[in-house]
Amino acid sequence: MREILQKLVKKFNEKEDERKEKIKDLERRIVIKFSDDGTYYMDLKNGRLSDVMEGDVSGDIIAELSTETFKKILDKEEDALTAYITKKIKIKARLMDKLLLSELLR
Repeated sequence: MREILQKLVKKFNEKEDERKEKIKDLERRIVIKFSDDGTYYMDLKNGRLSDVMEGDVSGDIIAELSTETFKKILDKEEDALTAYITKKIKIKARLMDKLLLSELLR
């Protein structure tokens, strides 16, 4: 999963997007806990994501899900919002951070 996450980080960092201007002053740690493949995290700073690191750390945004659900979302076989509503994804974050995450995933 680390390689897949790193590709997503690279894509995010290289993408020109005016919404990045809104987040340039935010600093957040994003943690992704896979029920079947460990825990990974990255830091958001200056509108960019750091390289993916592995380890169980505390974070501002914590997403918990299975690798199967994650892959289905990436392959557009499942919608992230539907997965959230059906509790296939659990997100622990402040409301504003959840909205930020939702916006960045579009």
